[in-house]
Amino acid sequence: MKNYFKINYIEAFLLIVAFTALNFFNAIFRKLLISINFPESMIFSISYTIPFILLFVFISHQAQKKNLTIDLSMRLSPWYIYLILFCMMFCVIILNEHLSSLVPIEGPILGDMYKKIEEFLKEEVQNPIPFFSTTVLLAPICEEVFFRGIILNGMLKNKIHPMKAILFSSFLFGLTHMNPWQFVGGIVIGSFIGFIYFVTSSIINCILLHIFNNAFAIFIMFFFIKNEKVLSKERNSNFWIVLMIIFTIIITGCFFLYKKSRKV
Repeated sequence: MKNYFKINYIEAFLLIVAFTALNFFNAIFRKLLISINFPESMIFSISYTIPFILLFVFISHQAQKKNLTIDLSMRLSPWYIYLILFCMMFCVIILNEHLSSLVPIEGPILGDMYKKIEEFLKEEVQNPIPFFSTTVLLAPICEEVFFRGIILNGMLKNKIHPMKAILFSSFLFGLTHMNPWQFVGGIVIGSFIGFIYFVTSSIINCILLHIFNNAFAIFIMFFFIKNEKVLSKERNSNFWIVLMIIFTIIITGCFFLYKKSRKV
């Protein structure tokens, strides 16, 4: 019988503390790379992945030392399940966009923070290939393996109630993004993807949904940013009706997937 890797609330939180500390030193490492004229096109991707790689090595070493198995299922679901998943994900993205927009983007603190995020994005998109590959491919893989495959899966294996495990891991997921807009998104998107991991037990499904979310976000950022005010006016007029449809699709889809998972 296999002994699976397990994790509790405190251990999960300590992993996030370690991740945050690594990102702090990573910022220093990033400046070092810039000072030695390292190619700017590679700095973003390298600096992003280093904290994850170090944590993956540490966790793998600890699991191997204790003869524990990290259960990362790579199985694919039937094609019709993906139709349901991506339809639900699209609805969750719209819901998240609305909830995130409720966080102010003006003021002495939030205003400055929002401007710094905008400036960072404008700087990074100057190198589109590493930016897209990191945001749309590397980030979904690294974050899903870490937050769903290790933290959420470890909590579920530790017999923590699924709802508590999903919400806590999503809270940590939002916390690591270090700004209130993505904190909201981390909880909303993270909770949905966490639920999908719970009912499908597939890290591949989580990665695919995360890729879809990030790709959609970049598409909106590049092609609709100029029409932001127009879109917001159109959205506010009938948004309660749209919101009801969105909730209906999400809840119905979740109920169907949960019932199906119980039959497997």
